[in-house]
Amino acid sequence: MKKWIGIAALMFTAITQASPELGKLHYLTEEYKPYNFSNEAGTPTGLAVELLHQVWQKTNTPPQTITIMPWARGYYLLTQKPNVVLFSTARTEARDPLFKWACPIGYAEIVLMGLAKNPLPLTKLEDAQQYNIGAVRADVGEQLLLNNGFDEQKIMTANRLPQALKMLTSGRVDLISTNKTTLMDLIATQQLDPAQFKVAWMLSSEQFCFAFSHPVSDELVKEFQNGLTQVLASSEFQQIQGKYFPAR
Repeated sequence: MKKWIGIAALMFTAITQASPELGKLHYLTEEYKPYNFSNEAGTPTGLAVELLHQVWQKTNTPPQTITIMPWARGYYLLTQKPNVVLFSTARTEARDPLFKWACPIGYAEIVLMGLAKNPLPLTKLEDAQQYNIGAVRADVGEQLLLNNGFDEQKIMTANRLPQALKMLTSGRVDLISTNKTTLMDLIATQQLDPAQFKVAWMLSSEQFCFAFSHPVSDELVKEFQNGLTQVLASSEFQQIQGKYFPAR
């Protein structure tokens, strides 16, 4: 009997021991409220950040450093370094084979947003190719335009979304291509009137995920995904989601 108790204890220890490999990854994100952003104290927070902390708990991984940087820099490091996790990353058809994925963090509509006072007569996506469009550099909004054959000379890139929004409000661009939820959150934060803005076209509906550098082992990504799946099925996730996406 004692022998079986000893074996059971060893098995329990093996199952619950910390995951040292998940602790060796570099976790990168950007200012992309409400998914990931820095609070007044400069600490990373947001739905995706809290979700990540829950995954670390499920996998018995000690809390790791999360670095916030411009999206283009984080995306570049994801392509160049062997141990990077970048979030929240839209899993587009073009990006899918480039990285490994743990999903979902959430879902988002990627839109072309214009000013209500300057309505643009778009009957098909190609109609937008004549206009100057702002987008965050290397963001899904820019990449979807390029994937759809838009002239890169007509795409004006910014390091962060507030810069792209300023391009629109100042008249430097006719549209901006970005996540509708994040943009509307930014508009509210800057105390602008949401009625001044109008969706001109819905580009795509995308799944947001944790993207891993391709050299990260399949086993490690699977371990992370298992933890994420557990979190998504938990009451803790419902509370986190309600905190950042309150029912309206």
